[in-house]
Amino acid sequence: MSEVVTALVTMGLVVAAGWLIQARGWLPHGSREILATVCFSIASPCLLLATVAHADLGTLASRGAAVTWGTSLALAGVLVVIARWGMRLPAGRATITALSGSYVNAGNLGLPLAVYLFGDALAVVPTMLVQLLVMAPVAFGVLGRAADATPLPIAASRVRDDGDAPVRKGAVASAILNPLTLATLAGLVLALLPWSIPEAALEPFSLVGAAAPPLALLTLGMSLAKDVRMADAPVGPGEDGGMGAGLAGSRGLAAPLGLAIAARAVVHPALTWLVGSLAGLEGTALTMVVAMAALPTAQNVVVYANRYRCSVDVASRACVATTALCGPVLVVVSAVA
Repeated sequence: MSEVVTALVTMGLVVAAGWLIQARGWLPHGSREILATVCFSIASPCLLLATVAHADLGTLASRGAAVTWGTSLALAGVLVVIARWGMRLPAGRATITALSGSYVNAGNLGLPLAVYLFGDALAVVPTMLVQLLVMAPVAFGVLGRAADATPLPIAASRVRDDGDAPVRKGAVASAILNPLTLATLAGLVLALLPWSIPEAALEPFSLVGAAAPPLALLTLGMSLAKDVRMADAPVGPGEDGGMGAGLAGSRGLAAPLGLAIAARAVVHPALTWLVGSLAGLEGTALTMVVAMAALPTAQNVVVYANRYRCSVDVASRACVATTALCGPVLVVVSAVA
């Protein structure tokens, strides 16, 4: 328990430092985007490549990985059903609500948590892969076809991943052909080679990758300073996902937001603990998968909502609320799992 608290306090202080830097304007304009790009496009991929290249591939095909994939996809599916047919939300708003409750911040928070708490960045890889290879492309397909989602031109919008890094391709391609996924796949290829990669060959990647966890936390804090302002701002035309007057305001926001927060802070970690226990996971292996499931809503859900001008109100508020709840939830996870 003390190790978990120490790790959370350390990470929280770095996030708070990033928030203060952004709120006070201590760095030049655009610094947040530059730091996020360096973290997302260079440091994090280097860390993942070096980690996966030396990993036991059995870890990525383990019961823990299966639990992560199964619970993440099952939760997303249930949330879609509840939001779309239970709450009768339009397809776009239901999709953003489901993402807000199931798509976690694996880059800015999951990666440093895996390093600081478990000493291994590999812990976050199954979560990243299921989100980037399955959940994001499916969500983009729905959002692109939803009558209530009006996409911005690609040139006018910069679809980004957890680190807020710009992507040049279209929405679906950005989820698959991004530095994090490509670095992970490259690491898998190296791990599958019939010979061992010399340590010296991967040392430069490890050195640069060491900057990823603190950079991710700093940019998370800097982004939260912006997200808090976004969450407090009134919803503009079209940003409610085309809900119309009947769903505008707090009445139309409370139900999907409450669903997303409950799923993110309670249902997902509880479901993962239950399924993981039934699957025979215990000790660190169980704590690892439950901790990844307890991460807050990813900031890229806010980016996707902005990109499609759909339910920015739900995504931004869910991101802020679940990030605030993440610390207490992880403490409970460490005590139970």
